[in-house]
Order: sequence, then structure tokens, then C-alpha cells
Amino acid sequence: MPDTQPPLRVATNRSMVCDPAGKGPPRPRLGRPSGPRGGVLPVFLAWGVALFLLGALFAGPAHAVERSLLSQAEWALVEDDLVTPWSGSVVGFHRIERDALNLGPTKGHIWLRLTLSQDDLRAHGRWLSLRWPYFHDLRVYLVDPRASRAAGAAVVEVREAAVLGGQIDLPHYPGRLLPAFEGERQVWIHAKADGPAALALSLGKLENERAQILVRYTLFGIYFGAMLGMALYSLFLMVAVRERIYLGYAAFMVSLVIYVGVRHNILTPFFPPFLQALPPASRSQLAVALAALMGIWFVRRFLRSPSDDRLVDRVLLALALVAVASVPVSLWLAGLFSFLLVAAYSLAAVMAVIWGAVRAMRRGFGPAGFLLLAWSVFALGVLLYLGVLLGVFPYAGWVMLVLPMGSLALALLLAFALGNRIRHKHAEEAVLARERDRYRFLSERDGLTGLFNRRALDGRLEAVVGEARRNDEPLSVIVLDTDWFKDYNDRYGHLAGDDALRCLARVMKDNVRQEDECFRYGGEEFVILLPGHGLREATVVAERIREAYPGRSASELGPGGTVSIGVTQFRQGDTPNTFLARGDAALYHAKDGGRNRVELAH
Repeated sequence: MPDTQPPLRVATNRSMVCDPAGKGPPRPRLGRPSGPRGGVLPVFLAWGVALFLLGALFAGPAHAVERSLLSQAEWALVEDDLVTPWSGSVVGFHRIERDALNLGPTKGHIWLRLTLSQDDLRAHGRWLSLRWPYFHDLRVYLVDPRASRAAGAAVVEVREAAVLGGQIDLPHYPGRLLPAFEGERQVWIHAKADGPAALALSLGKLENERAQILVRYTLFGIYFGAMLGMALYSLFLMVAVRERIYLGYAAFMVSLVIYVGVRHNILTPFFPPFLQALPPASRSQLAVALAALMGIWFVRRFLRSPSDDRLVDRVLLALALVAVASVPVSLWLAGLFSFLLVAAYSLAAVMAVIWGAVRAMRRGFGPAGFLLLAWSVFALGVLLYLGVLLGVFPYAGWVMLVLPMGSLALALLLAFALGNRIRHKHAEEAVLARERDRYRFLSERDGLTGLFNRRALDGRLEAVVGEARRNDEPLSVIVLDTDWFKDYNDRYGHLAGDDALRCLARVMKDNVRQEDECFRYGGEEFVILLPGHGLREATVVAERIREAYPGRSASELGPGGTVSIGVTQFRQGDTPNTFLARGDAALYHAKDGGRNRVELAH
């Protein structure tokens, strides 16, 4: 019998372990994964090349032959429904000093008045183009200044655009083909505004307009192809790496494509009739709501705000709710109020993402820096575009490129941001795996001796017995117990007893193979599993340990002691419990036989 009367105790797990050599497992550290070296410069180069190519297409010869008309026109704003030049003529007009007019958010009727001659039509063409299609109820009147105002034939209302025909037909494009005339005519243009009112008026040839439409389709074909290509590639990546954030990226890119296509009337002809019947402003506002929702969904997953930053997450969710609420407003209350609502939450969403990215960087989330870079480029375009819509900046044709190019740059930079985020996640997962291994190591180690503990023995014994049974290979177990350990503790103190147990652990490790495993089974009882060893080899190992322990266990705290050992070999039909119990019984025989001896189980 072992000298200690209480039942065997399992050693309490400790937060730190000390193996027999006095060293614990290395503690892993989480470092910030570095971004792709040289990755940002190619993005800006690609963006610059794309901007150059698209700008070259957009600024084609079709624009060069147009004649801007606003610099020689006058404008007036009235609130009443004035639908004839005669009623409009009583309003005070203001001279326009520039080639573009931007009144900002406006509600009312805008009138433009200018004079054209037949020489103007011959030199520049008869296509009257009014760019910035946020207006509705657009009417163009030709007035013969020589005719009497009472004469009905003096006024010609040009209501319908000429049919351009073919695949490049844009029925919603705000333009009018003027009839040929002799002499001079006053041109009166009426447009009803209920939102942003920025416009440019030009005169050109119908052939040039057709060519310009073809250029516009080519321009946005390149844009759509790039954006949708990246969205499709991200879906393949989602399947390959099983990261749903790529789905958010693809949805966000598609929503931006939809907005740009709606805003420039590229996708409008492909919409169902009920969407085509909506005012242009309503369609644009619905597309903004979709882009805002998809962008917020993507950013929340990218920054992990639901788990890492609840404040940012609540702000983003609140903005998403406002975007959802703007949908019925845009459908049934389309106008100045809906525009201001959409502009407000769009600006707030852009700023909230930048704020969230900065907070994420401060808490050590490295990929947020890439998101901040990408979103800052996009935010610059959005702010400039909103500045024109709100009347802060003058209208210019190149502003039409701001959002497409900003979103293209966003897509390219976000692709790098996603790559960095995935690398960061894999690095975190590797660290977590090492931490799990470390804690499993700690949970299976005895804090005093550094050997495996009873918990580890239970799992490992099950495995080696199963292997021995399946492969019909030898397996032996050694069960050890120090002699008179309670008396030793009482005489020399617990520190001396602890030193003796650590010494026994070192002796065991020094006399077994690397594949053999040593366990602290209870208070002063130990177990060694020897896979591949029969009873004869195990007995030799046990004798070496018994002989080595007395001389090495002596220290300044105590004289050391002896050890009793039981040895047994696995037999077919054994279970882990019967196998270990037979070894424990051999140990009891060694104790009963006088201690400091090796006893075999027969």
C-alpha cells in the first residue's frame, strides 16, 4: 500500500508550468501583420491610367464642337406654374456670367431665355442639350421676336427629343432637336426643379450627340466591366476562402454600379416600367439608399464593429435605418425634403466610416488603415459631388467623373484592404491556435513537476491501448511511488518533499525514450507509458529509475529517499482501467515486499 492514507489526488492546474528543465512553453505574441509591400503604389498607378483613359474618352471631339449657351442667357426662378413664355416674360431675369448655373437645392420653376440665329444652327447644329437631368417637365419654346405676341404661330413648343435609334438610344436624355428657321428666334426653356438645380446648356449637332452617347456607353462600359469584374472575382474568393466579407464587397460594388448607371441614365432603359415612371431624382435616391446599406453592411463586417466597437456599430446601424426610412420618402414624397435627407445621411455615413476606421486603427486593427485610405479617396469624390448638388461648388462637366472614378479607386483599394484583412485574420487565427495549444499544454501539465497530469493520462491511455489492440504491438506501463513520503514530509518539510518529487520527475525523463510519456498520477504516484516495449524492456527501465533515484534525490533540504515500482504489459482484452489497475496492483506488491524494489504483474 502507498504510505499516504487518503485517496490519490489530482494535482491542481496552475497558470504557469515548470517542466523538469525549468522551462515553460513559449508564450506567443500577436504582431500586426504588415501590409503588402509596394501594394499601394500600383493601385494609384492603375487608377491614374484608368483616369487618363476614361478622361480621354469623355473629353472627345464631340465636346469641342459644342457651343455653350448659358453665358449669353438669362435665368429666372418663379414659384407659380408658368408654362408659357408670355407669363414668364413678366418675371425679372438675371444675367448668367458663366457657362454653367448652379442654384443648389431649389424648389420652383426655372426659366432660361436666350436668342439664337440661323447662323448659330448652321455653324453648331440643332441639338439643344441641357445637361444634369434632375429636372422634370422640360419644355423648349421658340419665339419669333418679329411676330405679334398674340399670334399663336409665333410660339413653337418643342416637347419631344428626336429618336436617335439603334442601341445607343437614350429616351430619357434631356435634349431637344430644334427645327430649322430663318432669322432669329428667342429660345425659352422651362424646367421644374424640386431638388438640386445645376445645369449646362449647349448647342451641337445630332451626329456629334450620337457619337458622344457612344463614347459615354464605352466609358461606362469600361467602368462597369472593371467594377463588376472585381465583384465577380470577390465571389469566387468568397467560395475559395470561405469569407463572407467578400460577398459584402461584391454587393457594395454592384450597388455603386447601379447608382452610377441610374445617375447617368445608362441603366434606366433596362429597368421595369414602374421604376422608369419614377422621377429621375427618386431613382437616384433609391440607388443611394441601396449603396448606403450595402456599404454599411460591408464596413461593419470589415471593422468587426459588432464585437469590437459597439459605439461605431450603433452609429452605422442608425444610419442604415435612416437609409431604409428614406425609401418610402423618395417614392411618395420625392422632392427637396427627400433630397436633403439623402444628402444628410450620405454625408454622415461617409464621415462615420472614416471615424470608425480611425478608432479601429487606434485599437491596433491594422487593416483599418487600408480601409481609411480607400474610403478617404471615395469620400473626397462624394464630398465634391455633394458640394455641387448643394450649390457650394459651381457645376462642371468633369464632376460627372468624380463618383465613377472615386468608386473605381475605392474598389481597387478595398481589394488590397480585404487582402490585408484576410492575412490579419489568418495571423490572429494562428495565434489563437497557438494559444489554444498553450492552454491545452498547461491544462495537461502538472504545475510542480512539469510532467503530464492525470487528465492527460486518461486521454493518452485510451489512445495507446487502442493502438496496441489494433496493431497487436507491445505496450507496458510503469507505476511508481516514493517510499515513506508522508514521514519524509513531516520530518524535512513540504519544500523538501516537493524537491524530492521534482527530482523523481527528472530521473524518469532521463531514463526513458522521447516517445515514452511520464505522468504524475496522484500526490506522490507516477505513471510511465512505454509503447513498443514489452515486459522485459520495461523492467530494465524501471530498474534504472529505482537505482538512479536515491543518489540524486538528496539535497540541502533532505537526504532523499527510495521508490517502489510496479510493471505490467498490455494483454489482449485489457481495457485502459484494467491495464492500469494491474500495474497499480504490482506497485502494492512492491510496497508489501519491502519497498525500494520493482515488482512485475503476473
